[in-house]
Amino acid sequence: MSQNTFERNLEKYANPEMYDHLYEGYKKDLDLILKWAHPDQVILELACGTGRLTIPMAQRGFQMIGVDLHEGMLARAKLKAAEQGVAIKFVQQDCTQLNIPVKSSLVFMTGNSFQHFLTNEAQDALLQSVRKHLVDEGVFIFDTRNPVLGELSDVDEYEEK
Repeated sequence: MSQNTFERNLEKYANPEMYDHLYEGYKKDLDLILKWAHPDQVILELACGTGRLTIPMAQRGFQMIGVDLHEGMLARAKLKAAEQGVAIKFVQQDCTQLNIPVKSSLVFMTGNSFQHFLTNEAQDALLQSVRKHLVDEGVFIFDTRNPVLGELSDVDEYEEK
């Protein structure tokens, strides 16, 4: 995959405030994750973005680590966490090469983030990386859709209403 395709794949995250606006109030993912979460564990959220799930999980007392590749999204997540008074460790890393000194019984990645791993090699690296950070019998929850390749390379255009 060319660097240009990779950069275009992440362009929709260039405006973290707009991202928050578009996805505010979306609770379906949180409800599902809460069913699998246990308070006595560290939970990893991959591709955590602006903390859409990491922050409400921390507000409920869960010890969270949020991982994302995008510096701007993480900066927004850190700001929001501070405003909410929750302590969350946010880490800027490529999820295909996780290097966090933690193993968890729950790792999750929502918001169709899996679709950004465009090749079989990238998907395999992601899954191997997750496996290294799961305890035996641990659970990895992720969602995705089956996009057409052309959709992935097209830049999303946000419309303000």
